[in-house]
Amino acid sequence: MCLVPRCALVVLGALFAVAASGAPERDRAPRALTGDWEMVIASPRRPWIFLVQLRPAGADWAGTLSIEGLADFPLRDVRTDSGRVHFQLPRELDSLVFDGVLGSEGIVGAVSGAWTTTPTRLTRVVPLPTPANRVEAWQQDLDFAAARLSEYDRSFTPRTRGEFQRALTQLRPALQRMNDAEILVSLSRAVALSGNAHTRLRLDPTRQGCFSTTFPIRIWWFSDGPCVLKAAPEYRRALRCRAIAIDGHPLPQARDQVARLFAGDASWCDYLSPIYLTNPDVLYGLGLIRSRERASFTFEDATGLRFKLVVRSVQVDRSAMPDESWQELSPLVTTGKPPWETALAAGPDSLPLYLRHPRQPYWFEFRPETGLLYFQLNRSGNAEAGPSFQEFGDSLVAFVEQHAVRDLVVDLRLDSGGDLGIAQAFMKSLGENRKINRRGRLFVIIGHCTFSAGLYHAAQLKQSTQATFVGEPVGDRLDFWAEGGELTLPNSRAAINYSNGFHRYSSVDYPEYRPYYEELRIPSLEPDVPAPLSSAVYFSGRDPALAAIEARIRQ
Repeated sequence: MCLVPRCALVVLGALFAVAASGAPERDRAPRALTGDWEMVIASPRRPWIFLVQLRPAGADWAGTLSIEGLADFPLRDVRTDSGRVHFQLPRELDSLVFDGVLGSEGIVGAVSGAWTTTPTRLTRVVPLPTPANRVEAWQQDLDFAAARLSEYDRSFTPRTRGEFQRALTQLRPALQRMNDAEILVSLSRAVALSGNAHTRLRLDPTRQGCFSTTFPIRIWWFSDGPCVLKAAPEYRRALRCRAIAIDGHPLPQARDQVARLFAGDASWCDYLSPIYLTNPDVLYGLGLIRSRERASFTFEDATGLRFKLVVRSVQVDRSAMPDESWQELSPLVTTGKPPWETALAAGPDSLPLYLRHPRQPYWFEFRPETGLLYFQLNRSGNAEAGPSFQEFGDSLVAFVEQHAVRDLVVDLRLDSGGDLGIAQAFMKSLGENRKINRRGRLFVIIGHCTFSAGLYHAAQLKQSTQATFVGEPVGDRLDFWAEGGELTLPNSRAAINYSNGFHRYSSVDYPEYRPYYEELRIPSLEPDVPAPLSSAVYFSGRDPALAAIEARIRQ
């Protein structure tokens, strides 16, 4: 996640729908304007935070808007007049117009749109001094986290914010005697005090994660326990085996320890904990392993035979890592160089439908012999290549109207988030379509990875349709904080996701959190038809959720 994801730029632009304004004559502003500024647009539903750089450009002025993880976006029509500052934000933000005045507190003004004006402040970014040593570098990082997370993240209550600050205060005097892994783990544990699953220190083995090394095996926590999905060639013996212990620590106990490093419910722990259990820094920082270079893993094969493998850590090659951790379920997503071996055969025809297109954010397949149309949404966003989601959604509805579609399956089990606005209107339209919204003919598959925007779409369908929900419990509560962005600590470069927009999907009211970022009203998202994914079912190449749906259709 970046400071403000690219998809969020579209959302912000839509909120304001700004038109360009006339430009008075340009003027040289005081040198006090030159440099980096933190821009906070104080939208009531959720604040938007950017980094703006202003600089002289000949007789005029120029500027850029920076977003972590993306290219810089040029500002347009940057000009000043007697301490007044004016510029247009990038076209990706519909050219929102900022007007403000330079004063002792920064540049104070507003972003204007066709329908609204939102208070906005630019505060100068003061560069930190170069740290004299490792301890001072960590001290700067802790101070940065204490100030910025407390300011930006709205998911902390007064009590949990106090606990977070106390945890960092207790950590500071111990920095000298702690190694970096122990500090990282302690910081992660402090951030998790928010109690909100979206607010966490990122430790994912993905292209966006904070790993530098990893143990080259991948574990999934099935309904009957943790088993190995992928492994580097030298550890192929572990494939399909149950993970029993790490350096003598039973996996359930190790899971309990890593679960304190992030917030969330049991389903989210099922999804995240295996990621942390193959992170050498995390395991070393928790004292579960004696070396970051190697660890002794105990496995159990299908016959009940237990054996140990000494697994050595390797450098993470981000070019050979999946975009999302759930993609490890599919052998069609290559991990590692040389490629790691997989527990399932890689031929797409031999895989269950939900694992056949892990790189595609959305797709559908029709079975004319049964009249079942299967639609999978893996990511709430537009495809980089191919039709936009709106075009795709229109084509799906047109297909339903033109063909003998008897049953529709919407598979959200792997949708861990993105931009909920992309598919928002489409999901609502399903409830208004009489051919689609029929009891006993519309099914929604959910699971542990159904999170954030994916959870929102599931809640939409629960509220507006007669769908039958099949699968496993979703990855979060009905009411949660999301949106926000990412704080990158200045020295360690560790990334912390923060949250500042409240989602209310239950019937509980939270007056102190209004206006809600999104609001629905449903009783529950528990599956109507439980279909847990066991290791035996996965390794056999079957899909318990789709099998349960087909069984109900035949009744």
